[in-house]
Amino acid sequence: MLHCGDFGIWPGAEGARYLREVDRALAEHDAVLWFVDGNHEDHPRLGRVPRVEGRGRVAERVWHLPRGHRWRWHGRTWLALGGAVSVDRALRREGLDWWPGEQITERQALRVAADGPADVMLTHDCPALVDHEFGTPPSFWAREDLEAGDVHRRRLQRVVDAVRPGHLIHGHLHRAYLRTVDMPHGPVRVAGLDCDGLPVGNWAVLDVPTMAWLKIPLGPKGPHEE
Repeated sequence: MLHCGDFGIWPGAEGARYLREVDRALAEHDAVLWFVDGNHEDHPRLGRVPRVEGRGRVAERVWHLPRGHRWRWHGRTWLALGGAVSVDRALRREGLDWWPGEQITERQALRVAADGPADVMLTHDCPALVDHEFGTPPSFWAREDLEAGDVHRRRLQRVVDAVRPGHLIHGHLHRAYLRTVDMPHGPVRVAGLDCDGLPVGNWAVLDVPTMAWLKIPLGPKGPHEE
């Protein structure tokens, strides 16, 4: 199972209880979960977890995919690149519900791009060339955070341009869709997943050997494929 970020790495007893419950549910189904970091994670804690074969072991069956981690599945190279900007940063408190390290840094972007092509990217943020219409943001979101979000999407796009994937799967925007996007290197099949707490839209089923979606991301009004 792959998770597109904002998985829920949280401090304190509540965070520990959540991990135990997820780990227990995975064990009941003999499953393993790999996730990229979203912006809503305790990033310093993720930086301290032990790594095995490049992955961070958060629990017995829960593993973090650090930014730039690559692996091979069925003849394809997969690339993990979590991170995004909290556009609601003005409402959050450092150390309680916001932590530094949420963004892909310029240095990380350059390193990942230099490592060469990949067939599939698993990200939290959405690259800039995937167009979306957004309404007027809430007045309590700071302009500098919204601008930082745009800068971050452009930074991710530069990595995509260098890596040249044919497929990209992301979260963050709280939108479920499946779309083919023309990028400088060619068409990219982009899937976006919605946020938690919804009956649909935040999960899908992918046949990894063929890269065919068996259950596509569903929005509240049904399939959203463009």
